Amino acid sequence: MARSAAAKKVAKAASTGAGGKGAGGERKILFPAAMTLVALLGVVLILVARNQRSDLAPAGDPTVDDHWHSAYSINICGIDMPLTFDNDSDDDRTGIHTHGDGLIHIHPFVSTVTGQYATLGAFFDENQTVFEDDAFELPDGGILREGEQICGEEPAEIRVLKWNTLAAEKPAVFKENLSEVRLNEDGQLFVFAIVAESMDDEQISRPD
Repeated sequence: MARSAAAKKVAKAASTGAGGKGAGGERKILFPAAMTLVALLGVVLILVARNQRSDLAPAGDPTVDDHWHSAYSINICGIDMPLTFDNDSDDDRTGIHTHGDGLIHIHPFVSTVTGQYATLGAFFDENQTVFEDDAFELPDGGILREGEQICGEEPAEIRVLKWNTLAAEKPAVFKENLSEVRLNEDGQLFVFAIVAESMDDEQISRPD
């Protein structure tokens, strides 16, 4: 009797579970199919949400309706250099560029360089020139690198000095994350400086 009951249980399990037959077998097939469908739906929703975010301009200024200008200069070892960048206006991809006039023109064409994404990195990307925490490409194509550049007998470092307004007396000084420095006001002033590590920021003159 015991063996008969056990045999019946095995047979039942085989027909409804392990054997894949009957209602249990259908459930075994339907469950993975349902999970696959849920996973696919999740991927679709993520892609839709990502596309929607990319179509939205980030909050803050500048917007695609703004047209700003910021002056800049280049200082090497304490000397203001008569060097300016120049973009080919026929190949302006973003609207953050320059015309060889010592100004950064900031009138974004696309949302990818508005708000928090309007940065010095965006400007130098448009220039297609190197601008990193330890390397700076001059308008003439020469690249100055920390660890290689010497001012007098002292190693030089790269700094960005930023005056938020023409009336500002002291600049904000950046020595790292330089590409993330914001272009977030009209009329800002910038100095791209490669100077001795001991040089006081007050010795670096701002753009005329």
